[in-house]
Amino acid sequence: MNHQMKTPSNSLDTVSNRVDDWLDGYHSAVSLTFDDGMDCHLDTAIPILEDYGLRGTFYPIAEDDSTDESGISPSLEKFQSVASNKHEVGNHSIHHWCSCSANFNSNQTGLEYLTLDQLANELDQSMIKHKVAFPQTTLSSFCYPCYNTFVGRGLERRSYVPLVAERFFAARGGGEMSNLTNSPYHADLHYLTSWKCENQTASNLIDLLAMTKETKGGWNIFTFHGIGEGHLSIETSEFEELCRFLQKEQGAILTAPLIQVAQKLQQWRQKITYDS
Repeated sequence: MNHQMKTPSNSLDTVSNRVDDWLDGYHSAVSLTFDDGMDCHLDTAIPILEDYGLRGTFYPIAEDDSTDESGISPSLEKFQSVASNKHEVGNHSIHHWCSCSANFNSNQTGLEYLTLDQLANELDQSMIKHKVAFPQTTLSSFCYPCYNTFVGRGLERRSYVPLVAERFFAARGGGEMSNLTNSPYHADLHYLTSWKCENQTASNLIDLLAMTKETKGGWNIFTFHGIGEGHLSIETSEFEELCRFLQKEQGAILTAPLIQVAQKLQQWRQKITYDS
């Protein structure tokens, strides 16, 4: 039997004729993601999402705070029912390491003072905590704390994106305003760009979705922290208005957890590579 793979096609014209395939006919996709496992996600965001028939991706921090025999971190335990109700609960590390470049103290407690080996251990330990809390989860995504993807400084600075790519199916970062929509052709599944939604209005976010709808096949990812309260927040009324819009546009815009959209995109890429 001949198992020789077909030569990938390099023609974007050929591929563009099938760009709708990855979204099953939707014009575009959006994933709503929520960082840091805040109480307002449980009390406010999830009820609103579910009222409008939507599901999101939540990134609680796997804090090293288990106190009972189960070994389940309470910060993850709070989200067990969330995962069982068709939302994604992804990985956001244990210590939430960020750059310390703007800290005006002498404490060496940021990514600048970590090594790749230390970061790899952090990722491995957080994966163990997630496996204990969510044993039914087979694929998960990672969220880069503070959108940072490096360790070290200067000549010793190294990206830890490859470490994430070895361990997770997909990962979400931040993005610049000029490059926020993830292209089905070129987006890095292990550094997906996202829109920061703090202090935004629903009108602004809807306008961004409308722009992407025109590009056909783009994938937007929104990053939320506080909903109506807490740090980096958006007003509850603005968030609900966005959800109401997405419900109305459910025939044109696919709204789904990040891991689900990532799987669809990867399947499409494999198809166009080997079936061209």
